[in-house]
Amino acid sequence: MTAVEERMWTMGDYVDESPVVLRDNLARFEELTDPLMGLCGDRMPKRIRLVASGSSYNACQCAHPFMSACLPCVDVRVVTPHRFSYYESEVDPDELLLVVTQSGLSTNALAALDAIRAQGARAVCLTGDVEADAREHADLMVDWGAGVELVGYVTKGVSTLALFLMMFACRLGGRLDRLPELGRAVDVLDAVRASTYSFFERHEKALTSMRLSYSVAADGARGVALESALKVGETVHVPSPAYEVEEFIHGPNLQLTPGYTLFFYDAPDATRERTRLIYRAAREVSDAAFLLTSAGACDEAPEWLASDANVLVAPELPSPELAAFAYLPFVQLVSHLASSALGSSKQHPLLKRFKAIAAAKTDSFVNYDGDD
Repeated sequence: MTAVEERMWTMGDYVDESPVVLRDNLARFEELTDPLMGLCGDRMPKRIRLVASGSSYNACQCAHPFMSACLPCVDVRVVTPHRFSYYESEVDPDELLLVVTQSGLSTNALAALDAIRAQGARAVCLTGDVEADAREHADLMVDWGAGVELVGYVTKGVSTLALFLMMFACRLGGRLDRLPELGRAVDVLDAVRASTYSFFERHEKALTSMRLSYSVAADGARGVALESALKVGETVHVPSPAYEVEEFIHGPNLQLTPGYTLFFYDAPDATRERTRLIYRAAREVSDAAFLLTSAGACDEAPEWLASDANVLVAPELPSPELAAFAYLPFVQLVSHLASSALGSSKQHPLLKRFKAIAAAKTDSFVNYDGDD
């Protein structure tokens, strides 16, 4: 075993690896999506229901705008396994129902697969590990191309899942002409990844002083705001909710103080001016308010946007539906760099008692982070 193989990989390592894996997955999009195309056959489902939780749920939300654009006659929905199992488990024969779990070990996903089988329907699992425990609960295991990711706070798996779903939507909807857009979005994602390191260095004091963090976006970038809130909360260990941009100013903003950290994600669509305006309002209260936008959205931008050091400008996006996907490395790296600097990602020792009572993973789960 080489020294590279022996060393412990970090979230940052997997984020840095992601663009290479994404480009490779694009090159083999037919191989990866063939199993789902085989499920659909020659029929177009009336609904695609993605049953996912945590970062997988957020990845599905990142893919949702692009999927809906490629499949205008299909009702694309994302629900949690708990909601599915307890409130809307009835399987429609005209839908494509997919249960998502990267590890293949999430107990709520396994319960959802069991609920599908109990109705005599085919249980299909999208996963990063086709040999995991989910294989005993599913009729078909589909590998979305995540590859190995041994850090519990997943990053590469989020990006590869979103890309897989968007590639499938291109193919199912007969929109292979949009595949080049996905390639350009990966280029933007890679540029965001590279620029986040220097952005963090410039704002290290603020980003390592978080006490409460808000992640705010319009629906076009909802997926990345959800993942931003999750990643900051689970690694930096501070309260970290996500809000739709307009809902943010209908109550949650009233508790703002200069001690709050806020992340705004600007989808380059009709909502961008409103998002920017609310970001500017937040800057009047907190110096730790940040905006991630794209170059195309800055063509006729006011002077303040170009001169604001708290704004990170990504390269122009090929379409607004790809904003959440392309922005993912920013939230992943900010969480990783801040929690690494603080040493905050380790869980409180009493969480062992919590997990002994209410486990989220099966007994096969191995915590490679060394944090039990």
